[in-house]
Amino acid sequence: MQKWLVELIVSWLPFIILIGVGVSLGRRGSLGPRTNVVQLYEQQIDETKRTNVLLERIAISLENRRTPQ
Repeated sequence: MQKWLVELIVSWLPFIILIGVGVSLGRRGSLGPRTNVVQLYEQQIDETKRTNVLLERIAISLENRRTPQ
């Protein structure tokens, strides 16, 4: 019975270690301890808005080139 338990633990140990490393990296993150998910979403929304403004300016510029003046 003990041999079966040892084999089970040894076979699952790499997966448990990988999950533990993933969780620890996910909690620590590379953005610092004060950055949370809501802040990341807000930053993403702000960046998307800036991108949309630039794309609109490009579209207007291209339309102005096509129309005769």
